Amino acid sequence: MARKTHVQKEKKKHNGKKYDKTHKMRCTPHDVAQLLAKLSNAQMRIMREMDFSALENLSVFNVNIKVMMEIVESFHVQDSTIRTNLGKVTINAAKIGHALGLNARGHRYEQKLYNKKLSKGKKAIQSFKGALLFSLKNMVEEIESNSEENIKKFKRAFILYTQKSILCPNSSTPIFPKHFPAIVDVENPRARNWARHIYSFLLDGIKC
Repeated sequence: MARKTHVQKEKKKHNGKKYDKTHKMRCTPHDVAQLLAKLSNAQMRIMREMDFSALENLSVFNVNIKVMMEIVESFHVQDSTIRTNLGKVTINAAKIGHALGLNARGHRYEQKLYNKKLSKGKKAIQSFKGALLFSLKNMVEEIESNSEENIKKFKRAFILYTQKSILCPNSSTPIFPKHFPAIVDVENPRARNWARHIYSFLLDGIKC
């Protein structure tokens, strides 16, 4: 998946000398941190109620391309491990949930559940189809949480933006179809198994 991910090359300088390039990827905490800094207190409260407060603690840094590619090449899909000279590091939903502070229990966004509730959220999904990352970011910033309808709209826009920017990024420019099941029902986002959702998305992307 990393090979297909869009990157922005940057030449860095230290004491007047160039050193190894780093790559800013679609999966980057930079934009998320910038967005959170612009949200109102009411918007931040809704974000925390959805159980995404761990996003406030994300470290902001660029990953050296050599390190990034070494990790990618060392990942084995068969047993979900990163194999290094020092041993294996197992990657699973529970560890992802612990690292990101997200729920690792409950149901994930299964197609069966998605189809069952699709008629209810079809109109909401249609309003986001074709949306780009920057337009989602603007939408999240601009939606005022002054009504129940706007709160639901904010939740949907934030969940899509968060998936697209850091939790479940991919090389598609518009919103990816697999991002939509998460916004069909936004009454209680914290009850969803986000860790399993992210883990499954990661494995599907690598297998492709």
